[in-house]
Amino acid sequence: MGVNIVLADDEPDLRAIYSTCLRAAGHEVWEACDGEEAIVLVMDRKPALLILDVWMPKLNGFEVLERLREESDSSNLKVVMLSNLGDSDTRLESFAVGVTDYWVKGLSLTDLQERVERILADMELTTDPG
Repeated sequence: MGVNIVLADDEPDLRAIYSTCLRAAGHEVWEACDGEEAIVLVMDRKPALLILDVWMPKLNGFEVLERLREESDSSNLKVVMLSNLGDSDTRLESFAVGVTDYWVKGLSLTDLQERVERILADMELTTDPG
């Protein structure tokens, strides 16, 4: 079953490809081109998953997370940081602020779908009362 996803990235081609793939898998996807738009969409749409570019205009991914935590109840929101940077410092910083996963851009569409499905399966396990 599909979930609501916000995909925030300043690269329009990547957003278009990834969002098309996620929609084809049955998810509702809203696209943000910068950090401010990402915050508005998360507040309005209450997604289950936020795929968030580390470096974007207006607010970077870390600033978006900080604002979301200040302005809303985002405790159930799963966040994946997405970046061109594969360095360990950025990865460690991402996990230190509580992201669910960290992906380096260039994922195949199969990898994208598998990783999203794995996160959603983990969410179901943690919310299943049985």
